[in-house]
Amino acid sequence: MLDANGNLQYANPMALRLLRSKNTAENEGEPWVDGWPVEAHAAVATALGQARSIGTAAFGGWRPNGRGESRYWDVAVSELIDAQAAPIGFYAVSRDLTWMKRAEEDRDLRSLEMSHRLKNVFALVNGLVTVSARSEPSVQPYARALRERLSALDRGLLYLHAPVTDAAEGQPRQTLQNLLRSLLEPYETARPARRRFRFLQSYNPVIGCQTVTCLALIVHELSTNAIKHGALSTANGTIFITCREQDGEMQLIWTERGGPSISSVPKHVGFGSTLAQRCIGGHLEGTISHSWQRRGLKVRIGVPVDHLSG
Repeated sequence: MLDANGNLQYANPMALRLLRSKNTAENEGEPWVDGWPVEAHAAVATALGQARSIGTAAFGGWRPNGRGESRYWDVAVSELIDAQAAPIGFYAVSRDLTWMKRAEEDRDLRSLEMSHRLKNVFALVNGLVTVSARSEPSVQPYARALRERLSALDRGLLYLHAPVTDAAEGQPRQTLQNLLRSLLEPYETARPARRRFRFLQSYNPVIGCQTVTCLALIVHELSTNAIKHGALSTANGTIFITCREQDGEMQLIWTERGGPSISSVPKHVGFGSTLAQRCIGGHLEGTISHSWQRRGLKVRIGVPVDHLSG
C-alpha cells in the first residue's frame, strides 16, 4: 500500500520476506521506488504516473531478494480513491514470474542458436555451390542465381530476429510489408518485367514477434506448395497479394493465377496447413480459409489488428 506520493505505507509479511533485501529497502514511509534497483526506477515512476492518470498500470522488472537472488516481478498498480473520488494512494500486487521469464530467455537463446546453425548451413551450401561450379563455366550463371536465392533466404531468416525499430533511422522494421517482401524475395525472378508477386494493396502495420513467426510459417507453406503444385510451378504464374485493414481486422489475401488448373479440392490436409491453422487460430485468434478455384488457389487470412503487435 502506498500513499498519494508513492511512499510505502504497508507491506504484508510475504512482500517483506520476498522483496526486502539489504540492497533494496522496503520500509514504511520511504519512497516505494527506492525499493527497486536503479534500472527499474523509470518503469516504476511511469507506472505510478499512469495509475494517477487512468487508474491502473503494470510493469515488470528484476529485483534481488534477501538471499541475493534476482527475481522477476510482474507488478499491477491501481489507484485508491475516497468516497468523494479523491486520490488517496495506490496498492500494488506483485507476482513472481521468474520461471516464466527464464523460460522465455531459454527459448530466445535456443531460437538464436538455431538461427546461427541455419546461417552456417546456408554458408556451407553456398560454398559447396561455388566450389562445385568453379570448373564448369557453363553452369556459372545457374550457380550464381542459386547463391543469390540462398542468400535471400538467409536474409529472410535474419529478419525474424531483427529489432522492432531500426535504431539508426528510428523507423519500424518489423512491419507486415517488410516481412512479406523479405520472405518472398528468394522466389522472385531477377527480371523486373516479369515479377512473380504483385502487391495490390499494401497495408503495413507494425507486427510483433508472435505475428512474425505465424505469418512466416504460413507464407513459407504457401510458397512451397506454389512451387510444387501452384502458380510458381509454371513459367508464367503470378501470385497477387492484397494486404488491407477492414473492420478492425488485418486481411491478407493470397491469390494464385497462371498455374495448373485445379479440378477438385484436395482430399488430404497436410501437416503444414494444420500447423498454420492452429498458429493463426490459437496464437493470434485469427482465421485462415482456402478457396480452391479452377484458376488457382485463393487464401484469406484475417487477424484482429489489436493482436498484430503480440
